[in-house]
Amino acid sequence: MSRSVNRVILVGNAGADPDVRRTSTGRTVAHLSLATNRVFLRDGEEQRRTDWHRLTFWSGAAETVERFVRRGSRIYVEGRLEYGAYDREGVSIPTADVIVQEFVMLDGKNGTDELAHALDESEDDQLD
Repeated sequence: MSRSVNRVILVGNAGADPDVRRTSTGRTVAHLSLATNRVFLRDGEEQRRTDWHRLTFWSGAAETVERFVRRGSRIYVEGRLEYGAYDREGVSIPTADVIVQEFVMLDGKNGTDELAHALDESEDDQLD
């Protein structure tokens, strides 16, 4: 049996306040865009680029994000990468989401850095 790994680690800033909703079964889900910046050389000149990542938080983690994370908040996240697609006017649009399993709010606005763990819940539970 071979082992595989699907692990993403990001540190960046929230691009907007989280989009929080409740599923038909009452579970909380939050989506958040996270900006990460990188610097590289091209033709001898320093270039900067911002990459945007879509994060998904479930249950207690989503509720914590709803309460404490705002646009510009600096956070550390760990999770898994999940691919999907949605249909827009007959065209399939691919998506890539980081399903957050742990995160740390790095701003320390509450006096200490907050650590939150998200349960690694099965896909069946998430499809409401």
